[in-house]
Amino acid sequence: MQTKPRLFLDMDGVLADFNSAARQLLGASRSEAEHAEKNGRWPADQWIEIAGQANFYRHLPKMPMADQMVELALKFRDNLDYEILILSAIPSGNDMPDAFHDKIDWIHEHYGAQGFRVRFGPYSHDKVRHCRTNQDILVDDRTSNCRDWRAAGGRAVQVQPGLYDQALAELELLFRNLMVVTGRI
Repeated sequence: MQTKPRLFLDMDGVLADFNSAARQLLGASRSEAEHAEKNGRWPADQWIEIAGQANFYRHLPKMPMADQMVELALKFRDNLDYEILILSAIPSGNDMPDAFHDKIDWIHEHYGAQGFRVRFGPYSHDKVRHCRTNQDILVDDRTSNCRDWRAAGGRAVQVQPGLYDQALAELELLFRNLMVVTGRI
């Protein structure tokens, strides 16, 4: 039995703007936020404050170009028969008990009409376990997740800080190439 290829969209840093919400909560400077983005995490003393914020993930703003990313993902579904899933992770310290529910609620509020299913790594380093074929695609902001996904044989597009449009262009090119390879163009 052949299964559908899958396109996984990460939530934090791809669809939801975790770092701008954290920066606002903490009153952090732009350089502190850039340092956190570069390292993939906020310093422990600041993380404690973020983790103490009830329903933090539930109230994240959208990334400015998140809707364009979703529209592009839907082209994979509608033209190439991809299943679109949200692949997120919970904090590794298990110190935000509402994270699972908050993230599911966030997706349902912002993209509920699309019927996306939400999966959890459960942790970030576990995301690679969801890659089953070389047709599976991950869109994620973490370098390590993209690297591990590619090493498992899948395709990955990284959303880097300040370069969201570049990730969109890379995913669009992948879409066009797949349309050609599958004879749909």
